[in-house]
Amino acid sequence: MILSEVPDVSFGIYECPYPYKRLLSPELLKWCAGTGRFSFLKDTCCDPEQIEAKLDAIRGTSLKLFNANAATLLKSLDMGAAGYSGVMVNFHPDLYVRLLQLQRGNVAEAVRLQQFLGLASAVERQPYPLNAKYHLSLEGLSIGLHGRTGGNASLSASMMLEIEQLRGMEQQIREMFNLHTF
Repeated sequence: MILSEVPDVSFGIYECPYPYKRLLSPELLKWCAGTGRFSFLKDTCCDPEQIEAKLDAIRGTSLKLFNANAATLLKSLDMGAAGYSGVMVNFHPDLYVRLLQLQRGNVAEAVRLQQFLGLASAVERQPYPLNAKYHLSLEGLSIGLHGRTGGNASLSASMMLEIEQLRGMEQQIREMFNLHTF
């Protein structure tokens, strides 16, 4: 078993969201937490009920759940999730930081920001990482628009417009929450 072969290493777990969705059960997470060797779970279930069951299974241990789904993020934080670890952080990391800050002290504003972040996460359904690379190129980062190895995905003109419109809304949200633009 790998745990015995590398005794001084703490592990993280990333549930497989694609192409074959593979999720961990609360029972398996409880076992992982009980070993004391696991500290990070990137949860990809996108289901608040499953997240709550997983959080219950690891509560009081060193294993922390990080939600990869922006639409369920605030709900999961309220249930005890440790944070966010999703692809949308490539688009607007500062807004996720602000959500975490607001969740701790200004619930009404956190809900307002969550509504934007949840809707904005629909861009995840576009070919990733091409969509994130295109967004970053709009921010001035000189980056090639290449897909995953072996893939032939591309962004259509309407997809590019969606990303450009998302960027415009991000700027408005930043102004609303008194954040500086990049």
